[in-house]
This record gives sequence, C-alpha cells and structure tokens, in this order.
Amino acid sequence: MVQLISEFLGAGTGTAVATLEWALAHLVDKPKMQEKLRGEVDDGEVSCAGAGMPYLHAVVLETLRMHPPLPVILRHIHADVVVVLVGGMAVPPPAGDFYVNFSSGDIGRDSKIWKHPNEFLPERFLAGGDGEGIGPLPGPKQIRMMPFGAGHRFCPGVGMAMVNMKCFLAALVREFEWAPPTGSGTVDLTELDSFFKVMKKPLSARVMRRTKSI
Repeated sequence: MVQLISEFLGAGTGTAVATLEWALAHLVDKPKMQEKLRGEVDDGEVSCAGAGMPYLHAVVLETLRMHPPLPVILRHIHADVVVVLVGGMAVPPPAGDFYVNFSSGDIGRDSKIWKHPNEFLPERFLAGGDGEGIGPLPGPKQIRMMPFGAGHRFCPGVGMAMVNMKCFLAALVREFEWAPPTGSGTVDLTELDSFFKVMKKPLSARVMRRTKSI
C-alpha cells in the first residue's frame, strides 16, 4: 500500500512540478517567448487539446519533448517475444523474461526527426512546424516523443496532467513576471537524471507581481 501511494503521489505531483520548473526556466531565459505567452493567456480559456491557447499548448509540449519527466521508461518483455530494432534486425530474447529500456529524452532530441533538437522552440508545434500535429502521446506509426509512455500502458493521467500543467503555467505567467536573479542574465539549464529529469540547480528567478491584473 505504501508503494502504491508513493507511485500515485510521484506520478501526480513530481512529474508536473519538474515540467513546470523547466517551462519557467526556459521562459525566464527567453523573455520574448514569455511575453508572447502572456499575451495569449491574458485573454483565453485553457482546454485539454490546446485549441483555445495554441502557444501555451506548444510551450508545454516543447518542455515535455526536451525534458520528459521520466528519462527512462521500462517495459517488461516475455521470453516468447522477438524484439525488432530499427532497420529490421531481429534480436533473439535471452532465457526468461527481461526488460527493455526506452530513453524518452534521447527520442525527443533525435536530430533525424527534429530540427534543431537542442533548442527550445515552441513554434515547432504550431502550424507549419516540424512538430505540427504531434501530441503528448505518440501516433500509431511513428514515435517522436513519449513523455507519457506509449502503447497499452501509457500513462492514464495524461489528460489531467496536460490540463493541470497548462492551467498552472498560465496562472503563473498571467499573474507574475519572471526574470533572472539580479546580477545574472542567464539560466543554468543543466539536467540531472534522477528518478525524474530535474534541473541540476533549482530555478532561481526574480518574481514580480504584475501591476495590472488581467
């Protein structure tokens, strides 16, 4: 029971907190993107699909692409399954059941399927971008990012997680201005792969309540 409760709390809070911290870090690092997002959220309604706020939706997707909360996804494979790798090469399974690790972080930064994969570019998920039509769950024919897993065992909380993250991020940008600390013009975006993909140095920023509340 303790293990189950721990999994629910971690999946429901730790992943969202890590994603929001990364999103804010990039918005602090790129103030023009922050202003663009603020202009959208000042007057709009957050939806699960992102129809009402496409740029907000794109910012969250780009954050998940670059910094999936779970850097490695494990899948249990039965001994009677043959693993087929890219290129059609079949790998005979070892004796007994085994596990396959998927590096979700590497998938999201694959230069063969993403343009400028190491740059934070939410516009890629808008019309005409190389990520147009890509959502938080991979399609049936190609996996270009998998922050919530894939297949029959994808995260069942994906819908709620997307709404929660977009609502929180919209509120934080609408009510406050976010800037680098005094005397520092850059943000350290170094990653630390622990159980969750987090910032090596927690985000430090100047947070100022907006004088005009919308």
